[in-house]
Amino acid sequence: MHENDLFPLEAVPSRVKSAILHEFKGRRPTVQEVSRICDKSWLAVPGIGQTALASIRQAAGDQHPLRGDPSAARMSDAELLVRLNLLQEELQSLNEVLNATLSPAQKKVLRSGRTRRASSPTHRHQGSVIAF
Repeated sequence: MHENDLFPLEAVPSRVKSAILHEFKGRRPTVQEVSRICDKSWLAVPGIGQTALASIRQAAGDQHPLRGDPSAARMSDAELLVRLNLLQEELQSLNEVLNATLSPAQKKVLRSGRTRRASSPTHRHQGSVIAF
């Protein structure tokens, strides 16, 4: 496929086709025009997520579907496990930083997963007030 060819809209799902046409104000773009848009910009377009972006890159003949992020489909199980471990370590580190900056009361709210409710004696059956 050449860069000046029209983008093969029929090769992508209909919602992706609609998002592409909307992005190009109703006209059919060339492969080069679609390829010039960086992944970050595509992901900001409504209706375009990682899967849709991968289908766009595949239809455009892009050899690197998610630039800057190695394709999980091409990674071995061992590479995926290493990546998973690194991500889990990063998550744990972020959790530690968050816990270090929160007050004990804020930690309690986060652990419980809900806000505390304080009921008013005069409005006991009519609802409650959320206390932060």
